[in-house]
Amino acid sequence: MHISIFHSIQHRKSIHIQVSPSPCLADQCPTICVKTAKPDSEYTIKGCIKQSNNTLMSYGHFRSSSTGEIDPSQQPSNGGTYTGVDGAGLLWSLQFPVKEMTVLRVKGLDVLKPLHMDFTVHEGTLTAEELENSCAVAECQLERTFLSKDLECQEVSEGRLRGLIFKPPGKGPFPGVIDMYGTAGGLKSTRAALLASCGFVTYSLPFFAYQDLVKLLMEVELEYFQEALLWFSSQEYVDSSRVGMLGTSTGAIISMVISTMMPDMVRAIACVNAVHHHVLSPFLYKGEHLPFVSYDVDQFKIENNEIRVLNGISDQLNNATEETVIPIEKSKADFLFIAGEDDQILTTRDSAFKLAERLSKHGHHKHEVVLYPGTGHLIDPGLLPVSNKTRHPMSGEMLLVSGGQLNDHAKAQQHSWQKIKEFFKNKLA
Repeated sequence: MHISIFHSIQHRKSIHIQVSPSPCLADQCPTICVKTAKPDSEYTIKGCIKQSNNTLMSYGHFRSSSTGEIDPSQQPSNGGTYTGVDGAGLLWSLQFPVKEMTVLRVKGLDVLKPLHMDFTVHEGTLTAEELENSCAVAECQLERTFLSKDLECQEVSEGRLRGLIFKPPGKGPFPGVIDMYGTAGGLKSTRAALLASCGFVTYSLPFFAYQDLVKLLMEVELEYFQEALLWFSSQEYVDSSRVGMLGTSTGAIISMVISTMMPDMVRAIACVNAVHHHVLSPFLYKGEHLPFVSYDVDQFKIENNEIRVLNGISDQLNNATEETVIPIEKSKADFLFIAGEDDQILTTRDSAFKLAERLSKHGHHKHEVVLYPGTGHLIDPGLLPVSNKTRHPMSGEMLLVSGGQLNDHAKAQQHSWQKIKEFFKNKLA
């Protein structure tokens, strides 16, 4: 039996804050409650995570009830890193407290280690700067994990294949999902770990700029993904008749392409902010680079150390020919297309409809398009911190603007993550 634990340290005037359950999965929303505060008084609740060299902070301004309680799921934050009634607001609005609160994508999270989030309560409505020197009147700690109990994690070093496998307890065979991200490279396994907690065996598959893999995207061979799919499907704990793929941006493009090349091996694909052409960088196949849609750097917009690339890519996509299009109709998979309508990197909204239209034109009707207003390119799972810009190899020292209005983007992350989990549960059942 799982026992919920919360730590509460009482301070002067008997004010205390409770956050439970702890530990909890990073995509689950705990209950946050302040009790025995001064009735009808102003308070600031602060959340803080310190991991490696990263410090993330969130805070909200609240007015206690007539009974001296604050419950963010019932009472609005009137200022801070988020506003309004949202029990998860202090989780998804975590930001980097440098000069002014900066909304950047969080990188380098180690899924094997829990995140410890400290909550403190302060009297008054304080700014981020004032919180640095304020004494808390109550505090507690929440432990957020990416791995559910008994989940197994295995490092992949099979030939040239790399990555991490997350497996539920038992022999299986389980439905399997290969998870990939995009042009930033490296290994990002938070999503695969959380999805495995739903009963799937997942393979977080890096394809460049990780360990001894190739360093550049243009050096990636499509045969690498064919090998990964064959190897993953052959594992005794994987049900080869129930394998899906999950991809964001370039990872979604790869998922679609591989399913057209190996149509009998992929049953369902969830594409997050994908486009309908080979774009940004060519892939190698049989030793040759495939045609792709490039970008026009002259149309990039640079201001205040931030770079916006959408215009330099969208115009090229609008003029693209059939030579670079993804022949998605050759796939036998069911599709879920998720797109942010404020994507500032790729024209993913229009592309989602064009992909669906191409499928329908060829008699393939097992697909769904889900659009999210005010949502940018970087849609992470559930309650992970939202971001509308990021540090990216293609932007050098500048910040790459990815788009999204924070409140809308937060809602989209939570809804789309549930949608993705339901999609795979239904299609890989």
